[in-house]
Amino acid sequence: MKKIYFAFFLLALGLNVQAQEATLKSDQDKQARAMELMSEKVDIKVDENLFMAVTPNTYVSESPKAVIMAMKVPESYAEAKKKINDSQDNKFKVKDRGEKTINGVNVLFMEGTSEAEGVTLNNTIYCVAIDENTCLMFIGMVEVGADAKYTEAITEAANSVIKK
Repeated sequence: MKKIYFAFFLLALGLNVQAQEATLKSDQDKQARAMELMSEKVDIKVDENLFMAVTPNTYVSESPKAVIMAMKVPESYAEAKKKINDSQDNKFKVKDRGEKTINGVNVLFMEGTSEAEGVTLNNTIYCVAIDENTCLMFIGMVEVGADAKYTEAITEAANSVIKK
């Protein structure tokens, strides 16, 4: 049960970073589109020896605490860029943010630390444009001090979704 709460905490953190502001007519339409996009399966390769699936796009490890999550969001790359650059949250301490190229693709990124259930986590967030009104968000979190294989598994999972 803790895994599910932990996954929902991470989902809330991801949604906090990327608020849902699609260019649709009403808030209900925006929410419906967001829910539809977030429920779509993302093609992601995750080391299932280290992570257990809790939803189709969310994988967790209980000990050490680590999470891999991918989701589509109803937001343009420009909107996502503005939000990542303007994002300030006392619960998330940003170490670095900006744009870089991964696998030949321009991505937005933000790295920092957060706390969940009394554990400090290193966080990496990537945002990739899918089309003019949709982005793919990738979130990887791992407990500070965890074995390097968890960080490597998160990097491999990110590389599996960030592609031309």
